Amino acid sequence: MTNAHELPNVLLVHGAWADGSSWGKVIEILRAGGFGTVVASQLGLRSFDEDVATVVRDLELLDGPTILVGHSYGGAVISQAGAGRAQVAGLVFVAAYAPEAGQSAFAINQEFGVELPSGADLVNIGAAEVPDFIVDRARFHRDFCADLTAEEAAVLAAVQKPTSVLALAGAGDRVPAWESLRANTWYQVSAQDAMIHPDLERRMAAQITDDERVVTLATGHASMLSKPVEIAALIERAARNR
Repeated sequence: MTNAHELPNVLLVHGAWADGSSWGKVIEILRAGGFGTVVASQLGLRSFDEDVATVVRDLELLDGPTILVGHSYGGAVISQAGAGRAQVAGLVFVAAYAPEAGQSAFAINQEFGVELPSGADLVNIGAAEVPDFIVDRARFHRDFCADLTAEEAAVLAAVQKPTSVLALAGAGDRVPAWESLRANTWYQVSAQDAMIHPDLERRMAAQITDDERVVTLATGHASMLSKPVEIAALIERAARNR
């Protein structure tokens, strides 16, 4: 690790059907390695605009350069929340969406033209006209975190946050942050992902950064929980590269 005074802040943004505690293992590693200010946002998952506003608020509360890290849907959020902000020194996408301006996570899936393996396992617990989704708890382990223990998966399934279609289908109109931060944008592909197709992750990675800043791990969707050492190392690489 670099010296503590050289390390930027880290702001971690969770994805759908999760919360900030999903970064717990990574936070422990970063703090032990000298990152003093490490914060995880808590998204409402009610609307995209509100989630972006939450991350902007958390970013503005931090003093100094900050690495923004987004998992899954959180990648779409940091793409907009970090746009045009000089404080953002780097971006790390963890099995994440990386949309262009005006593009939503749902739109990316449709444009890719591949039915997601977990699509049938989403359960609408909201109104028919405005769906509010959870991942079927009986199949959460297989879909979301196949390489965690059954006990870990059961807890994650029990505490998952319902995610509104208004979040997943929302989009921002700002030029995404990765457009101006390509030299310090990193992407982790989960080769065994059952939530976002690994080929789609590879396509998004190629869109936002160069090959040398793309890392592929043999893991499922929840890589920050199954491979926290590797994810923390990727964040450190972004910190060193700024």
